[in-house]
Amino acid sequence: MLTAAAMIPLIGVIGGGLDISRIYLVESRLQQACDSATLAARRELGGNVIGDSIPANIRNTADNFFGNNFRTDMYGAENENFTLSAPNATRMNGTANVEVPMTLMSVFGIDNHEISVTCSAELNLPNVDVMLVLDMSGSMAGQRISDLKAAVLDFYDEVMGVKPEDARIRIGFMPYSAAVNVGAELQSGNPDFLADSFTYQSREAKFSQESNNDAVEVGDRIEESWSTELLPRNPVQLAFADEPQYHWNKNNNAHRDKCRNYDGTYQVGDETWVISNATWLPDYWTHWRNNQKAACQADIYKYSIAGEGDVHEETFTEVFDYYIYRPITFDTSAFKLGQTVQTPTGTKGANVSSSWNGCIEERQTVAQSTFDTIPDGAYDLDINLVPTLADPATQWRPMWPQITYDRGGPDVLESTTDKNVRGASCPSPAVRLTEFPKEGGSRNAQFEAHVNSLSPLGGTMHDIGMIWAARFISPKGIFASANAAAPNGEPIARHIIFMTDGQMQPGPVWTTAYGNYDMDGRMAGFAPDGSWSESQLAVIHNSRLDAICRQIRNNNITIWTVSFELPLNDHTRGCATGTGRAFEAEDAQSLSDAFKAIATSIAELRLVE
Repeated sequence: MLTAAAMIPLIGVIGGGLDISRIYLVESRLQQACDSATLAARRELGGNVIGDSIPANIRNTADNFFGNNFRTDMYGAENENFTLSAPNATRMNGTANVEVPMTLMSVFGIDNHEISVTCSAELNLPNVDVMLVLDMSGSMAGQRISDLKAAVLDFYDEVMGVKPEDARIRIGFMPYSAAVNVGAELQSGNPDFLADSFTYQSREAKFSQESNNDAVEVGDRIEESWSTELLPRNPVQLAFADEPQYHWNKNNNAHRDKCRNYDGTYQVGDETWVISNATWLPDYWTHWRNNQKAACQADIYKYSIAGEGDVHEETFTEVFDYYIYRPITFDTSAFKLGQTVQTPTGTKGANVSSSWNGCIEERQTVAQSTFDTIPDGAYDLDINLVPTLADPATQWRPMWPQITYDRGGPDVLESTTDKNVRGASCPSPAVRLTEFPKEGGSRNAQFEAHVNSLSPLGGTMHDIGMIWAARFISPKGIFASANAAAPNGEPIARHIIFMTDGQMQPGPVWTTAYGNYDMDGRMAGFAPDGSWSESQLAVIHNSRLDAICRQIRNNNITIWTVSFELPLNDHTRGCATGTGRAFEAEDAQSLSDAFKAIATSIAELRLVE
């Protein structure tokens, strides 16, 4: 009897434990199903809003996800129910109910236990800053640039389509090739970020002095001339224009002897004539009678004597001689402000007018091949260092291709050859982080204009694009005042999307953001054989890319990489913040899909309490 009496509370204890465990498991599974259903519904809604009622396709998506995650026979539960609602135009709420039949607890008259859970989902688009680092090398020309433009516009549509009213979204552009065009943004930020002088690989025209005249003092002979002329019969008629006076009698010996003895010095007006080599020409005048047929001809040196009014010094004219091709320091204070300046670097030292296109040469770096640790003095790889006037090594320099000449190596060259200026590729201007709100529900026209202005040209230096994207997005450094905080006081999620279609191709024949490799030696020193190959330079640039990507990630900035029509390599894949943020796009559609996927991830669909 005692045992039987003890069985009743024992059954209650054991049965209660089993049924409570089942209730806990069912409730946990029900919550998961509810969460997944509302998340799926919110994702299906995308950038749209709820009107009077939830569309059928969104309800069906939610029901399917709930059904797949909570089967009707799970743990013996029954009468499950899921209800989707929309408390506002962009948020999804869910309520799920189910009954769990009791087992041993039914002994105590408890047949069923009802479980109810709630769930909610919304797109958590906080303040977001996105820098688009876009490869504008020559290989992007043609269909590729058209496909890229379409993908970037798809990215904008995706992100702006889900933007909550109180969130701030800014997008910036960093087109790059072998340089970046950041001049306009530096000018507006602080012109002192740019140096007032810099040494360029240029040329100087050298001249020699050519005399225009001799110096003259009182008493000097002036207006000298030498000629061979006919002589009149009478010296008093020298310089007369009357022709008959110059006809001599061929048969008159006295005339002949007078001619031969004509040599001497004569005063003819203000001039002195020195006559020499008088020669008798008996048949000079044809078709004339013998008494008029002869002539007398002589060499005549004529001069005047300088008076007070004729005194002057000798003058000279500069005549081009040769060029010296060498490093020359130029004043850049007006050039960096966009003013047109003249330099004597044209043909034979002629002035050349030029104005800045906005591309820069990097500040001081360290010439080495590995950057596992960024060395002191490599200011170009420091994304947060603000330039100072006291230290020009920390400043950037305007690229000046109009005065940059190629001499083929670091040695000074003297030459009469009018060599060509060094080629330089300057991509479309970079754009700082900017809000591009939709205009009346349509795409922002200014954003479209920036996208459509993209134009590919030149080599490929991924590191320079990433360096400047980091500077444009960093909460520290030159744009800290605009980047450190958002007006609404909420946190800022920072993302860099790095898109390229090619391997590193620095282009040693170009003037780049690091000047000229063979003449300047700023990137790698001077090549042992006098000329760096592109493959040698690519190794150094890839090492620098690895270093700058590490620094960006260490500054809590997320990097996404997209390789277009080319597999990712160790450097581009390794740049991304994890392999899940590296994409390979084989064609236009997959490129667009990659940008859309990044936009969706940036939007961060999440559960809310």
